Amino acid sequence: MNNYPIWKSFTVIVFVLLGIIFSIPSIIYNDDSENWFLNNKINLGLDLQGGSYLLLEVKLEVLYQEELENFSDSIRLLARDNSVKINQIIVNDNNVQVVFEDNNKINEIKSSFFQMYRGVGVQINENKLIVTLDDVYKKTIQDSAIKQSLEIVRKRIDESGTKEPLIQRSGKKRILLQLPGVKNPERIKELLGKTAKLTFHLVDDQNTSALQANIEPFGKMIVSDIYEKDIKYMLDKKALVGGENLVDAKGSFDQTEGHAVSFRFDTEGAQKFGKITSNNVGKRLAVVLDGVVITAPRINSAITGGSGIITGNFNAQEASDLAVLLRAGALPAPLEIVEERSVGAGLGADSISAGKIAATIGMILVCIFMILIYGTFGALANISLIANIFIIISLLGIIGATLTLPGIAGIVLTIGMAVDANVLIFERIKEESLKNKKVYQIVKNGFDRAMSTILDANITTLIAAVLLFAFGSGPIRGFSITLSLGVLASMFTALMLTNFLIYLYLSLTSKKEINL
Repeated sequence: MNNYPIWKSFTVIVFVLLGIIFSIPSIIYNDDSENWFLNNKINLGLDLQGGSYLLLEVKLEVLYQEELENFSDSIRLLARDNSVKINQIIVNDNNVQVVFEDNNKINEIKSSFFQMYRGVGVQINENKLIVTLDDVYKKTIQDSAIKQSLEIVRKRIDESGTKEPLIQRSGKKRILLQLPGVKNPERIKELLGKTAKLTFHLVDDQNTSALQANIEPFGKMIVSDIYEKDIKYMLDKKALVGGENLVDAKGSFDQTEGHAVSFRFDTEGAQKFGKITSNNVGKRLAVVLDGVVITAPRINSAITGGSGIITGNFNAQEASDLAVLLRAGALPAPLEIVEERSVGAGLGADSISAGKIAATIGMILVCIFMILIYGTFGALANISLIANIFIIISLLGIIGATLTLPGIAGIVLTIGMAVDANVLIFERIKEESLKNKKVYQIVKNGFDRAMSTILDANITTLIAAVLLFAFGSGPIRGFSITLSLGVLASMFTALMLTNFLIYLYLSLTSKKEINL
């Protein structure tokens, strides 16, 4: 090996050994483990190990209705500021109609409202102000809601412990969710079925007559208790602080109330909460989750630490799930499951088995072909090819990639590319052997002449794989990942490992000529 650099020999040996070692968890170990090394394994996708398929729809109509309610509240405030009396407010599916007693200041109200909500259609019909949700404004609400919902769904799924889920937008208002390995998605559905909108409101204990008559004065709302639907609370409609200011929430245990959820605000939330509790000592503060009151304790003293506890009739699982929901954040709108499918593991097992058979037969045929055509050099190429597979598996395991059927196709494709690279090298060596040069010079020239062709072919393939990853989704991205890693591994094995093996063979046999 005097003709081969030591650093190259060391690099090749180290990389091949690491490839073999880190491929072991993916090949022989299937269960989850706390061990870092054993966890470096390939995760199987939905099509290979089975799991659950959910198609969720964001209920945008709820958002549109909330926005219309905001419009009506804003117009009420503007009318009050301008000392204008409102006779009637009608909130329809697509617009708000406000009938004023006269039209003296209706233009001023329209102008002020338009400054608050740019892009909203506002019309005046005598003493009537009509605010309409046009398609452009709805599109803005829709895009924002879908983007936020995707992020929150991803956080909730990650918190549940599901590995390598596929979460992506489907159509205008739907979210596709694939959960590999999840056979019973009931808990997932429970987590996704809650909006988890948390707000804190002061309780109005003075308006008892309005509460009994079930009448909501302006700026107030009547909310039921989460456990006793007959128990109602009159609350200030304006939330004093919300879940958007939470930075942490976790299940805890209260000596008096049992299982509970402790929470912590960020700096802004802590300041708000401290000010609220300082100014309202003796009053009750209701904790509202998804439109129902969880608890409404009395404020005995100022809470300035930025943390608190939510109590209720929780069991341990309910407290833990509520903490997960609060940490992930509130959904902008409810999610409805429009399609649900369970994918059995039998099909995936059949696919894996068929893939193994096809790969084995293909490998045997390729190895026989290489030996028949190139003899000993072909056998060396076969060793390099096997090492290439180990390296690909180890790289996929280290990054925690999810293997799908397209991913298997990507691996098979890179095996073919690795063989092609060796064929190019051997053909160049064959051409150089006709020039009566020394054996080591022949090998060196053969690799040098083949290198540019191999690099060009593999780099162009790598560019295509990167573009597939950037613009594709789901299985397409899985294919691009395996293809990219396979290309890198095949370049290493063809240009370095095969080179090392040939030099080692020539050194051990003291060959003076090359016959291909």
